Order: sequence, then structure tokens, then C-alpha cells
Amino acid sequence: MAALRDSFPLSNHRASLARYLRQIDIPVESVAGAIIRERLAAGYVGDPLRPALVLWACGAAGGELRDALPVAAAFDLFERFLLLHSELTNDSAPVVVRWGLGQSLNAGDAFFALAFRTLAGDVSNAQRRLETARVVARAVLAAIDASAELQRDAILTAAALYAGALIAGATEPTARAFEEAGRRLIDEPLAAATALHSHASRENIAAFEEVARYVAQRAA
Repeated sequence: MAALRDSFPLSNHRASLARYLRQIDIPVESVAGAIIRERLAAGYVGDPLRPALVLWACGAAGGELRDALPVAAAFDLFERFLLLHSELTNDSAPVVVRWGLGQSLNAGDAFFALAFRTLAGDVSNAQRRLETARVVARAVLAAIDASAELQRDAILTAAALYAGALIAGATEPTARAFEEAGRRLIDEPLAAATALHSHASRENIAAFEEVARYVAQRAA
């Protein structure tokens, strides 16, 4: 996984997210709780960029970042759940060897529940958060069902930008433009920003173009 560094796109949003995650209470004291605490380390996240895109999309759509932080944190936790879920298909995965399949499954269930609890926390606009929760839930279910990694990545990245725009109160056409930009970011990253023309400022589009270049370089 890419480490946090100055050249990492949206590193300011990643830092805000990291601070928020440190404040999340983990009520599980069992082995499952130990697994969760261990996997909250930076190395155990599927894509460190997607949760930051939630915050970027919220800001680009004119919203308050504090409203989007619980949503971004939930995305981060779902990423960790999905990564753990994928590892559990391999009996020789380190988490299974160390803790056993049963405890690892329990930890996956707890991660899933923790992500939804986070998604429902610190609510300032209940209607927007409810709609965002529906978007996130659909995306996670679709990602679990996806047969290919690129398909899963496109689903989650599109949902991250869509959720960020929704929580900001964007109109449906604007939110859908952000969703399309997220989908293109996986399929054709260098063309992704075109979906945002007339829906975001030049400054925000420039920041997104930096993200697109990073994604393209990572995929090369």
C-alpha cells in the first residue's frame, strides 16, 4: 500500500481522516477486537485514496468537511473489512494462521458493524446522511459480489465521490457527475476530470486531475 507522504494526493484529507479514526471507540474487547485494532494500522486498507475522495468531493460540492468525515471514516473501515474478507478465502493468510478462521470471521463481522455505526454517527443532516448510507450500502454489497478487482474498484470509487457530493447537498445532476468521475478514475483516469466540467471549480478540478495522474501512474 502507498504510504502517507507529501506527494500523496489529498494528503491533507488523509491526515484529517486519520485523526478522526483515532477517536473512534472500538467496544470489542475479544480477540476480534484485537484483530480490528491491529488492522487499523496504515498498511491494512484496500485503497487509501478512496476515503479521502469522499472529503474532496464534499468540499468540491460546497459542503462542510465535518459532515463528510464520518462517511469517509466508514469508507475506510469498509475498505479494511473487504481486505480482510478477501484474505479469509486463503487458509494460509497470516490473519488466519495467527488467529484462526473463526476469530478472523468474527473480526470481519465486527468491522462491518463498526463501519455502519460510524456512518450513522455525528449526524448534522439526517436526510442527507440516510441517502448517503443507502449509496454506501449498495456499493459495498455490489463490491462483495464483484467478480473482478477493477470492477470492485470502479464501484467503490464511484460511490465515494457520489457520497461526498450527496453529503454536501449537491443536486442530483452534480452528484451523478461526481459518480461518473469516480467510475472513469478507474477505467480511464486521465479523462476522468471531464465529467466534472461545469460541476466544480477550476481549483477543485485541478486537484482531481492530480489524483487522476497518480492513479494512472499507479496502474502503469
